[in-house]
Amino acid sequence: MVSHPFILFFYFLTEKINRIFYIFHKKMIMKNYELNRNAGHSREIVFLEDQSGMNGMYYGSKNFSHSGCGTAAVYNALLSLGIPMPLPDIIRQFEKYGASMFAAFGTAPWAAARLLSEKLMPGMVEKCADRHKFKDLAERSDIFIYTVMNNRRKITHMLHTVCVERVSSDGHKSLTPGDHASGSRFIVHNSHDRVETYPSYEDMMYSLGDGGGNADGVYMVGIRKPDI
Repeated sequence: MVSHPFILFFYFLTEKINRIFYIFHKKMIMKNYELNRNAGHSREIVFLEDQSGMNGMYYGSKNFSHSGCGTAAVYNALLSLGIPMPLPDIIRQFEKYGASMFAAFGTAPWAAARLLSEKLMPGMVEKCADRHKFKDLAERSDIFIYTVMNNRRKITHMLHTVCVERVSSDGHKSLTPGDHASGSRFIVHNSHDRVETYPSYEDMMYSLGDGGGNADGVYMVGIRKPDI
């Protein structure tokens, strides 16, 4: 069952529009890419936690600080996986395939799964749009990219996408295949312009978005690291 069919249909439609009219935005994409490369943000080896302060970068027709959370989440996920990709390159790729109305409304949630599936082995990426399955997928994933409504009662508060690492409760950033969810905690990147750590999925959901339990899941991309 899809949790938010209207929101997902909106992103499906606006991403298609972005693709159809992509040819008219080539010059802006090239301009953004050069500006972003020269913005002075050396993000290749550190997690991105302060999106709203990144006013010198651009995404589509908007400033990155306004609508770049989806690209930031992918950047952080790839860094956590040990296969970092420069942020300007991620932005450029999503401007072509994934931006919603040339980033006026951010990024289509499934665009992250598409890019990650190109980078990873088959079976490592799992998509979910059912709120009844988000907790299960979160507790089975090593990393997940999560799009939530900031306030399920106020659509005008918009959406936010974060990258979350599930780590062992003793702080190690690796879990064996048999680790139970109760023995892990969740590190949320670029949430409220900082990194946040929660002892459970329920605690995380209570604090995401506007806080106070008002956030509601829309779409999740779960990622499993390869077994060593």
